[in-house]
Amino acid sequence: MRFQSAVSVLFCLVMLAIAGGRARAEMIDGIVAVVDDTIIMVSDLEERMEELDAPKNNKNAERQVLELMVEDIVVKKIYDSLGLPPVGEDEAEDLVKKSGMSRRDAESYIRKAALMDMMVRSRVVVTENMIRNYYESQEQYRGKESVHLNQILIRGDGAKAAKARAELDAGRPFAEVAKQYSDVLSSGGADIGWVAVADLSEEVSRALSTTEPGDIVGPLSMNGYQAIYQLVERGVHREKSLSEVRDEIADTLQKKHQLEAFNHWLKKMMSEYFIGIYL
Repeated sequence: MRFQSAVSVLFCLVMLAIAGGRARAEMIDGIVAVVDDTIIMVSDLEERMEELDAPKNNKNAERQVLELMVEDIVVKKIYDSLGLPPVGEDEAEDLVKKSGMSRRDAESYIRKAALMDMMVRSRVVVTENMIRNYYESQEQYRGKESVHLNQILIRGDGAKAAKARAELDAGRPFAEVAKQYSDVLSSGGADIGWVAVADLSEEVSRALSTTEPGDIVGPLSMNGYQAIYQLVERGVHREKSLSEVRDEIADTLQKKHQLEAFNHWLKKMMSEYFIGIYL
């Protein structure tokens, strides 16, 4: 532990002041934490609390902010001890503009990112199994009960819709009837693809609830249209396949595990410093 003689003297004075009664306690009323040879005063904590818009007169919030301040001090000490270049003004200002964070937070973020790159990034490996498990477990990637539909939409003409339905019942292919009668075609045809059951209107969902692939329902009145549907298939459908989101998931997992590894490494490094918190 790098505990310099000056810090030893300071720490002894703090302890003597605590033990020496009210008169001596006044000497350290302004000290809330010590990190090796760096002191954090009450005024420093109050300034940081205000900067972070933390709730006032809240001991838990004060403790959390103080611990953040201690961590930032240790990060800077490690950063400087490794001989890394000072944070550039342009880099910090650019991050401030993009993120809205304070200059102090921007500099701390840049230091942490540099240390993470140096100490843990190369040690984190994301496997195919990790990607697949994440894909299967996350709500945004889970499939929804869906139906694959063909559709005919006829603008408010009940007689035309009835005629279209009669031709379908006579066995004419749905695609041909759609091209002749439908006022709205998806990509030039009847196939509107997969639709989540939860996104269907109550009337359409109810009409399709007992259908089998190939069955036809309608005409159904919908917002000024007469709608006829043919069920192509039903099942659980995902909006995006694993191959489409593999890189996105890999990046998410890489960042998550890098942060966990960095926090573990930083906690270990902090144990090498004298840290006194007197809040």
